[in-house]
Amino acid sequence: MPFSPSSKAPVSYLRAPLIALGILALGAIALAPLAALRAQSVTNGPTHTTVTDTLPAPVVDGEVSDLLLKGKQLEVRYRNTGSVATTIVGELQVRDEFDEIVLAVPFADARRVDAGRAEKFRLAMPQLAPGHYTLYAVVDFGGEQLTAAQAALEIKP
Repeated sequence: MPFSPSSKAPVSYLRAPLIALGILALGAIALAPLAALRAQSVTNGPTHTTVTDTLPAPVVDGEVSDLLLKGKQLEVRYRNTGSVATTIVGELQVRDEFDEIVLAVPFADARRVDAGRAEKFRLAMPQLAPGHYTLYAVVDFGGEQLTAAQAALEIKP
């Protein structure tokens, strides 16, 4: 075994290659995360999204929540339960005991109601002959169906 001239200790022929291998291994470990990040940032397709990919479809919906008699006035409460503003048309229908319309009074004509908002409509209570009636507050909000509220009414002689 060869000796070092100054210390008289044995010299290993493998020490220098082992140190070089250790340095290379540490360098590879240090660079591995960068290589992984670069690989993650590469895409093979369009890098943009369209508006239709991220936005939900608009919902057109509404409800007549109340039909109330307040003194000599009727109050109709409508709420836009959809996600977009709608233009509504509303009508109060008075039907007799045979379900025949005896009176129809408009209370909203092309009125815009924003999404999530509620509106109150007031109209004078119509003069009716004694009898049993059903009042319907019907609203067309532009959806697939109409919405309505009803109330029974008895006019005594």
